[in-house]
Amino acid sequence: MKKYLIFSFILFFLLLTGCNVKGEYDIKGTVMKVESSSILVEDEKLGLIWLSLPEGNDGRDFEKGQSVTVWTDGKVRESYPLQGTALNIEIIK
Repeated sequence: MKKYLIFSFILFFLLLTGCNVKGEYDIKGTVMKVESSSILVEDEKLGLIWLSLPEGNDGRDFEKGQSVTVWTDGKVRESYPLQGTALNIEIIK
């Protein structure tokens, strides 16, 4: 029984740390186009990618030419341009 309790605690801790949005960003680039619920970002490695904005964000929060770092859900739809969902976006000053 003690082994199961320790295993459960370790598994719970690993799941919690895996849910952390902060950490290493997925995309770093320049905003190329802004729409009401998405932005087009040009990343040095990925190229162009449309990103759906997270809840609470609006296209009015961003401007063409801004540098941003983006954390995504890890899923990228392979189209041209690529498409993904942003979990967090920070504007680089």
